[in-house]
Amino acid sequence: MIIAERRKQKRRSEDIRGDDNLFKRFEFLIQNSRDIILTVRQQDRKILEANKSALKAYQYTITELRSMTIDQLESAESKDQVKLHAGPDGRHEMFFETIHVRKNGQTFPVEVSMQKTLMGNEKILVSVVRDISRLNESQESMQESESNIRALLNAVTESLLLLDKDGTILSANDTFAKRLRIGMDKIIGANYYDLLPADTANERRRQAENVIQNRIPVRFEYVSDKRWIDQVIYPVFDSLGEVVRLAFFGADISRRREMERELEAMALNDQLTGLYNRRGFFTLATRELKRAQRSKKNLLLFFIDLDGLKDINDQFGHEEGDRTLTAAAKVLTQTFRISDITSRIGGDEFAILVVDADETLIEKLLLRLYRLINNFNARKTHKSKLALSIGHAVYDPLKPSTLDELISQADQGMYKMKKVKYRRL
Repeated sequence: MIIAERRKQKRRSEDIRGDDNLFKRFEFLIQNSRDIILTVRQQDRKILEANKSALKAYQYTITELRSMTIDQLESAESKDQVKLHAGPDGRHEMFFETIHVRKNGQTFPVEVSMQKTLMGNEKILVSVVRDISRLNESQESMQESESNIRALLNAVTESLLLLDKDGTILSANDTFAKRLRIGMDKIIGANYYDLLPADTANERRRQAENVIQNRIPVRFEYVSDKRWIDQVIYPVFDSLGEVVRLAFFGADISRRREMERELEAMALNDQLTGLYNRRGFFTLATRELKRAQRSKKNLLLFFIDLDGLKDINDQFGHEEGDRTLTAAAKVLTQTFRISDITSRIGGDEFAILVVDADETLIEKLLLRLYRLINNFNARKTHKSKLALSIGHAVYDPLKPSTLDELISQADQGMYKMKKVKYRRL
């Protein structure tokens, strides 16, 4: 038994010498590395070897370091944290940041890459330690630069927003916060889509997913608090070319839209009522149909006829007929939104294209319209009563129709209503 134990010790000694020879082969590289390299016995954490960078950084001699444990290089506040990293958790490789201390008591931040290995039958920790003092200084400089950049971003009138792929807000400027009327402290870290109404959130998710999948920007316009916003969503790529974030840029284009409307009004408006004329309706409605098809949104089209205009003209004169047309236009303007396309396309015919709406809104709009008509007639300010026949059609982007097809469908509904009225007379 004694002989067997001696043979075992001899083999262990030979293994250690073999590993020593392996380390000696790389001694030049180890000794001349800019990083601190320490070999440590895992059992008692005793420092076995240290390179030149270690002697220079810690200001100890090699003899002094060999008499120390690696824990003695830790600052007082970081020792407990390091024990968690270097404990016997089964991992062969560890990477963490900590604070080391020089012989003179000066502390400095380091990154530690620690790998477990065997030297013979003895467990060894090979620690590569990098002084990151300059890196931290660079980070402080970067933070200062970020502060300057943030000041510039907050000075611009465009809303700026940076999201991760899941919608978590990583950064935003003051303009974005003001538009949402939410404090910046509640924005960063929140999910962007949770801050939006449900229908808007679903639409933004769909647009963001298109950007991620197609890897190209998406541009669109929308109305928020009666302001027109031109929005662009850009993909942000990592070093491997993968989309990892999304950048949102939103510019208030209300003034531009107002100018466009003023210019279009010169050629596209009905002089009597102030509504869009036939040309204006078809120009703008065709544009909205294309936009709805791209954004996969529903539209509503109402086709409305002013009942008895010929009789009003014959009985009370054309001036009264014009007053009735103007009254009908006012009621329609009060019923529908400013973003909708409300127009007089013929003598007694009106057409309204309601944007970003589906059939669930029809009943609400009709109730509002009938209430306004009843209020108008109750005032008895005109010689004739105001009566309208109404038809409607729904534009479904999944089953797209042309503008003419929508008008024809709504026109048929309007005439059905008119026939019912005549049967009651």
